[in-house]
Amino acid sequence: MSNHAAAGPRDVQVPPVIRALAEHWGLVLAYGLITLGLGVALLVWPNASITVFAVLLAIQLVIAGVVRIVRAVSAERRQGAAGALIGLSGGLALIVGLLILRDPLQSVLVVTMILGAFWIIAGVIDILGAFMGVEREGRGWDVLAGVLSIAFGAILIEWTDISLKVLVVLTGLWLVVAGVIATVAALKLRNARIDTW
Repeated sequence: MSNHAAAGPRDVQVPPVIRALAEHWGLVLAYGLITLGLGVALLVWPNASITVFAVLLAIQLVIAGVVRIVRAVSAERRQGAAGALIGLSGGLALIVGLLILRDPLQSVLVVTMILGAFWIIAGVIDILGAFMGVEREGRGWDVLAGVLSIAFGAILIEWTDISLKVLVVLTGLWLVVAGVIATVAALKLRNARIDTW
């Protein structure tokens, strides 16, 4: 028997943000592919209207919110506060996505401010969750995602006068990176489950 076949789920390096969804790797894969697809769509179509951009962004936020809520619900009871923070950020993503969908014809300034504020709050929650969780290994992924989210949100709030095209490109790049990370993590989770069967 090869060493690879004997590997268990703990031998696979998966960000802790995704590990809680091990039983739902298909959901993580769907989230990653949709996020990646939306990011590519925005990069290929940087001259998108504010309506198209807002709708695509809102769809991604709603999906991210659902994934975070599922993760919070499936978290172990001993994770307590960290699970609550994850659920809070999921609820916030859901609300922000629905607010943008409710009126996609808002100005670039409004969408930029909403998005910037959301990413700063989500980044702070990710960092707090990394240090509040029971599991210590691999929390660097959460911290890195939180720091990048705060930095990106701060850029949007600081430079609110950026053009729609710059906003679309920056958001597209962010979604591509997030989509690739989630897709790779989902495939690693799937392989880890197959190895243990």
